[in-house]
Amino acid sequence: MRAIDINENNSVLEIGPGEGALTHELLKSDCMLTSLELDTDLANKWKDIAKDHPQFQCIECDAVTEDWLPYLPVNKCVGNIPYNVSRPLIYKLFRYRTQIKETVFMVQKEFAEKLTAQVGEDAYGILSVLSACFADVEYLFNIPPSVFYPPPKVTSACVKFTFKDIEINDALFIELVKTAFNQRRKTLKNSLKKYYRPELEDKFSWGKRAQEITAEEYIEFVKDLY
Repeated sequence: MRAIDINENNSVLEIGPGEGALTHELLKSDCMLTSLELDTDLANKWKDIAKDHPQFQCIECDAVTEDWLPYLPVNKCVGNIPYNVSRPLIYKLFRYRTQIKETVFMVQKEFAEKLTAQVGEDAYGILSVLSACFADVEYLFNIPPSVFYPPPKVTSACVKFTFKDIEINDALFIELVKTAFNQRRKTLKNSLKKYYRPELEDKFSWGKRAQEITAEEYIEFVKDLY
């Protein structure tokens, strides 16, 4: 809870309350809370609890496919993110980032490393570039399996997103970065050949590969395209 820093003046969107280790603490803060829960039995439990908490609502839905707009804007988005849907949820988070001031997620440690990796690190990839473009991402701390029951086979980590005020063509940026990294053995002149124009020859490091380019360089290149 210290990492989330919630008070009664905050509006919060929680992804997957589950059994409620975090949700009960959020309710104690008297924040305006909306929780999205996929499991019908758990959703019904939280709907019953909501009868005694007028500032709280639980929506039974799949957070990956649900439209979040009816529950936004919020000060915070929080959640213990299931490992198998981490990537699509992060893309969803980026999509709604202008409506969310800050996010704290618990994810698998290896996934957190991808979100925060820098050029030259093995984990550096698509998620690293998109995260650096859209937010300041802080790797807060690890959570060992022993604190869960039953204990998972993986270590978790807490990450914090503070979203940037950046104007960029999201669809173009994401498409270009994905295209580059999906052919990471090729030089960018080959992997991004559909974007190449002679007047851009000196605007980008065409002789490098995807994993050798910083988020800032990708951002500047995409801005040169429109």
